[in-house]
Amino acid sequence: MNSQASNVNNAVGVGEANSNAGSTNTAQIKQSTGKQLVAFIFILALATKMFLLPIFLIQETGRDAYIALAIIGGFDLVTLGIIIATMYLSRETDLFSLITSVIGKVGARIVVGIFGLFLFLKLNIAISEILAFYGNNMFTDFDTSLMLIVFLAFLSAVGNHTLRSLCRLNEILVPIVVLGLTILTAIVIMTGFELANIFPSMQDTGGFTKGLIGHAAWLGDFTPLLMFVGRTKVKKHTGYFAAGAGVIGTTVAVFFALVMSAAFGNVPSLVDSTTNFSSILQFAIGNVYGRIDMFSSILWSISVFIEAALLFYATARCVAFVIGKNAHFWISLALSVTSYVTLVFALVDQTIFSVVVTSLAVSIIAPACTIAFPSLTFVCAIISRHKQKRLNEK
Repeated sequence: MNSQASNVNNAVGVGEANSNAGSTNTAQIKQSTGKQLVAFIFILALATKMFLLPIFLIQETGRDAYIALAIIGGFDLVTLGIIIATMYLSRETDLFSLITSVIGKVGARIVVGIFGLFLFLKLNIAISEILAFYGNNMFTDFDTSLMLIVFLAFLSAVGNHTLRSLCRLNEILVPIVVLGLTILTAIVIMTGFELANIFPSMQDTGGFTKGLIGHAAWLGDFTPLLMFVGRTKVKKHTGYFAAGAGVIGTTVAVFFALVMSAAFGNVPSLVDSTTNFSSILQFAIGNVYGRIDMFSSILWSISVFIEAALLFYATARCVAFVIGKNAHFWISLALSVTSYVTLVFALVDQTIFSVVVTSLAVSIIAPACTIAFPSLTFVCAIISRHKQKRLNEK
């Protein structure tokens, strides 16, 4: 048992866990509050779903893109509910300890290893979108390699810190994201948009299904929240606020996808990675408001940086658990180098990126992993809770 506790400490980092000898549970130093959890859920609900995904969906599904996004968001909300339930069932036992106590050390390392690979896929998708967005919309003569080095240096720093530090950073940045979204929403309301353009709906169900399945890689935005299991102060009403944050964030993402669908749904061939809310609003309002629309776009896009940081942190902790080494600096460095090679020599190319993320393999793996890992953790929490109850009765 002491060996198992040691592995858990290696995975979560010094100062992030304390072991209780002779018990299957690991008493955690709480790394986040309920409010910080709610803030993270709001960011994860809209970050990548509001970034370039609406553009990709419009290219495939036309005016029905917002419906496809609503389905993807709804699927993720189901997994969020499972994760929240797991947090209540396992208030004092973290993810790695929980899985290990039920399926054993070897089985836990296999599961966590696969989970880490899925998170690594999600991480690279998020970074690829960031590079495409800023390279095509924000800067001229954009040096992708240079920005990637700077960004990965930031992510490496995140990997060397605790979950508490990441939660505090998110807590500082969330108001900035909300400000950006508020400005965008106000401009949309003032300028208006042709809602009638989204009708008629679902004329090409075959194309819609193909587009929906082909973008399954964007599922699973809430899965890194499994790192919060056993390490968050969940109170009586935390679950309601957490679920509400997920619903609100998803609704915001679907609303802006609706705006995009109304603007480009009839001419999906005109949409590419250079299209965003800013270009739509600039066309609608001219220079009346200057480029406040571009300013607000930069503000809300911070949310994708936050999601990428959490994905990097979670991936690094999974690697630490699998190898059983408390070497977060070297793990973060190795993860950064691997991401750099993957992105520069493959995913930065938009054609290769499109082929990879819409491939049949990814379209099967993404939804399977999205539902499998939260469900497995939930089942482990039930089993662990039942075992503990039986021990207490004895």
